[in-house]
Amino acid sequence: MEKEKFLYESVYEDLKQQISRGSLKTDERLKPENELAEEYQVSAITIKKALSMLADEGVVKRIRGKGSFVTAAPAVSENVVETGTDGDTAKEMIGVIFEHISSSFGLEMLYALDRQAQNAGYRLFPCFSYGERDIETEKIQYLRSIGVKGLLVMPVHGRHYNTEILKLVIDEFPTVLIDKAMEGVPLDSVRSDGELCTRQLVDYLYQKGKRNISLITVDERDTSSLIERKRGFYQGMEDNHLSAQPECVVPCMNYQDSFAVYGDIYRKLIRKYLQDYGKQLDGIVCSEYGVAMQVELILEEEDLKDSIEVCCIDENYIGPDQYQMTHIKQDEEKIARCALEVLLKKIHGEAMEQRDYLIPGIFVQGK
Repeated sequence: MEKEKFLYESVYEDLKQQISRGSLKTDERLKPENELAEEYQVSAITIKKALSMLADEGVVKRIRGKGSFVTAAPAVSENVVETGTDGDTAKEMIGVIFEHISSSFGLEMLYALDRQAQNAGYRLFPCFSYGERDIETEKIQYLRSIGVKGLLVMPVHGRHYNTEILKLVIDEFPTVLIDKAMEGVPLDSVRSDGELCTRQLVDYLYQKGKRNISLITVDERDTSSLIERKRGFYQGMEDNHLSAQPECVVPCMNYQDSFAVYGDIYRKLIRKYLQDYGKQLDGIVCSEYGVAMQVELILEEEDLKDSIEVCCIDENYIGPDQYQMTHIKQDEEKIARCALEVLLKKIHGEAMEQRDYLIPGIFVQGK
């Protein structure tokens, strides 16, 4: 591990220096990854890690199918202390690792965290794991190596915990989980109250006269947010004295290829499910907006859209044609504020008992 870490950081530093010196100019395309691997005599994954670090800093932009392009020369080396206009030293950093973000969830939280970190005198350093545990491990190691004072982590889906997160606990490094919890791991978690969210959606459908309601969700893989949403759905059905229809479960996938996530795999499974059960349903609760989006398209294709109402967690919050579906919007602003407040207390050494912070969602009526 130490050798591999040394290799990819060496490649990263060398490419960064070439860009800083002007040997590689803005908008210039870097050599293909296989050529870089041959040039540096390292593995392809080492090159990918180095390029990923440069991309996280905004020094290069990686375009699928085209390669990596220089976007800007780094202003200063990571080892140089920046100074502001008033001569003060640069702000200390807080790292945040997102699994992914989109217009339906995460983007607003990122903006809110950045604003609040600045107001608290810190600079936010965001990274992404794309649902890959190896990348999550790399980001944690990298952020600690550059001296961040604390970490906010949206942990990767999975049946087994990342040992790098467990090291954060052992080292008593200030860390707060966002969006998910890790059962048995003594880390504070700030996330939506998933049980309450899906219970509210079942209540809404019941009040609309729907009685044959099903759940379409993603394979939970011991992921707390999905487990809680599923539990809330069945609790809502029980509270309203309803028998749940057979559920549909689509596979959990990483976010390296968003077209795969919301593409043929989901559509095939959902279409088969609706062909089997659609005529006996009048309501569907979807655990994620990406799933609900595909359900709506297939309902229209199967001529079932007028007879089945779909609601979900989150929706599209960018663009003119918003809020087609009734949904529960996760309160990203409040999650960000709470998570940062808890993390800052840890950074400042305040004694706190570990706890879960469950943030209620916001009910939004669709069109």
